[in-house]
Amino acid sequence: MNNTALHLYLSNFQHETRIQKETKSLIESGLFDKIFIVALWEDGLEEHENLDDKREVWRVTLKTAAWPENTFCKIIKYTEWMLKIFFRFKNESIKFVNCHNLSSLPIGILFKVFSKSKVVYDTHELETEKAGWSKVRWIMGKMLERGLIYKTDMVFVVSDAICQWYREKYSLGQVYVVRNIPYSNKDDRDKPSDILKREYQIQNDELLFIYQGLINEARCIEILLDAFSRVDRKKHIVFMGYGSLEETVKEYEKKFSNIHFHPSVKSDVLLSYTKSADIGFHLLENSCLNHKLGVGNKIYEYILSGLPFIESDFTEGAKIVDKYDCGWSVLNDAEAILELVENISKEEVEEKKRNALNCRDNFSWQKEEQKLLKAYRNLNN
Repeated sequence: MNNTALHLYLSNFQHETRIQKETKSLIESGLFDKIFIVALWEDGLEEHENLDDKREVWRVTLKTAAWPENTFCKIIKYTEWMLKIFFRFKNESIKFVNCHNLSSLPIGILFKVFSKSKVVYDTHELETEKAGWSKVRWIMGKMLERGLIYKTDMVFVVSDAICQWYREKYSLGQVYVVRNIPYSNKDDRDKPSDILKREYQIQNDELLFIYQGLINEARCIEILLDAFSRVDRKKHIVFMGYGSLEETVKEYEKKFSNIHFHPSVKSDVLLSYTKSADIGFHLLENSCLNHKLGVGNKIYEYILSGLPFIESDFTEGAKIVDKYDCGWSVLNDAEAILELVENISKEEVEEKKRNALNCRDNFSWQKEEQKLLKAYRNLNN
């Protein structure tokens, strides 16, 4: 029996922890003997990379890569990417094709037609309701998803609210929630850490806030910078990550002693940095349905680190705050954030931290893994 699977993601595959965890779980379960993760090559990255002896990454190189970034050329590049994948694997018996975004779904359906592969649509977000899409792209995305989703064998989503949306929108039955929660190792998570406080010389009577992830406009970075440029200097914030506003953060760092930038770190040491702070930030612009219905990965990282967090008040993450009393929800407004941060006391932080520690056993990849494997086994029978 063939036990080979493809996992497709139109990305450079550098920070996709969900794909890494899923493929590791699928291999360790014995469901698959070999998994190919197919991505997109970028300068400075390896074209072929072995995660282990059963998981291989292939970053597809494109002859059209240097072409301009207009719509026509993007379509040509995308077509080349799909064709290279198809001709590379068309003569191999691929049992499952896991499409990790809408862009990779057409090639998955192509394998279903020609190779009788089973297709899993594994959405990392609410695919057709993301921020930044033009009207034309939104219409095309809607048409593409509606035209292909009924040809899939199974759909995975990252939150209960997105699951409900897909079930109602398309009258789907086979929709499963597998949240992108980190591995939870009890020994590691209970180890104290002061790595960031030592690095930035944060004193015992001061509070350290942390923002982790993409540093761009959709994450309310400029609002945070505005608030912390005016807050008591004993309230510090570290921005850890990368993105289009990285240089803006560095400019503020030069001017304000309580604002700091730290580059992103590898996932295997991330939690040690996270739990060295006192409070996490997870803010999203109220600009799309995806931000409202999704649950940010950072929320889970904060909870597993025993870190209370501040969340935008309109999101599913705010419901977690309310349910477990493990943080604060706030308007996406510099004045509201300034007032909240100014009034948070060390005693309140300790109370919220205890609540975060008490609820973290509800969140682990080990629990999500069981749902993933059960769904695959049911489809495999």
